[in-house]
Amino acid sequence: MIKAASESVISNRVAVSRAQGLGSSAQNERSGMSGAGKKISLTKRQREIYEFLRDKIINRGYGPTVREIGLHFDIRSPNGVMCHLKALERKGLISREQNMSRAIQLSDSPQNRLSVSLIGSAASGGPIQPSVSSDEMISFSVMFEGADVACLKVEGNAFAALNISNGDFLIINRESPVQAGCHVAALDDRHSVIICTVQEGTNHLTPAIPGAYTSTTRQVLGVITGIVRKFKVPVVPAPVPVAAEIR
Repeated sequence: MIKAASESVISNRVAVSRAQGLGSSAQNERSGMSGAGKKISLTKRQREIYEFLRDKIINRGYGPTVREIGLHFDIRSPNGVMCHLKALERKGLISREQNMSRAIQLSDSPQNRLSVSLIGSAASGGPIQPSVSSDEMISFSVMFEGADVACLKVEGNAFAALNISNGDFLIINRESPVQAGCHVAALDDRHSVIICTVQEGTNHLTPAIPGAYTSTTRQVLGVITGIVRKFKVPVVPAPVPVAAEIR
C-alpha cells in the first residue's frame, strides 16, 4: 500500500527552517536589511527578489530557478536576473553553487541541503575508492525540479522486487512528460498504485515488476524522479542538570 503525500520528504526540515527564519523578513527596514551584525543597503528590486527567494526556500524547501524569478518579476533577460543575484551574493545575503539551477541558499538560516560532498565510491565487499577531487559535489536537486513535485510513501513490500522498501518515499514530478525509459507511478483499474516503465517508441505503460497484475492504467500520477530512504538518526541526549548542593 502506498500513501500519497502532498509535501516534500524534506518537509520536517522545512518546518524547522520556517520556525527559525520566517518572521525575520517582515522586520527588515524598507531601505536596508540587517546581516552579520551590520546593515545591508538594498535597492527596492533587490529586496523584492530576496524576499521572493526567502519565501520559496523556507516554505517550498528549495529556491526558484532564474527563469522562475524572471517570470515573477517580468525580467525578460536571464542576465538581468543574474545581476540581481550576484548583487545579493556580494552583499552576503545568499550563496550560489555554479552550474546548478536551484542551488541558491540563504546565508542567515539553516538550509535544506540538496548538494553534498562526494567522499568516494563504496563497492560492495571492497575498500572505499576515494574521490579524485576533494571538493567534488553531488547535487540531488534534479529530483525536486518542477513546479508540481510531490511524493508517495510506500507502505508494505509490494515493490521489493524493485529494491523499494516499506517506508521509502517515491519523489514524483506530476508535470513531467512521460517518455521512453521513465518509471511512472500510476493507478490501475483497482485504484491501486503501480510502477510502470514506458516502452521504447510508444507511450504504452508496462508494469515494472515481471509477473505483476496486468490491468488498465486509469491515471498517471507522475514520473518517478528518485527514491528517498530515511534511516534512524542518533539523538544526542540533553545534559542532565546537576542539583545544587544545599549547605
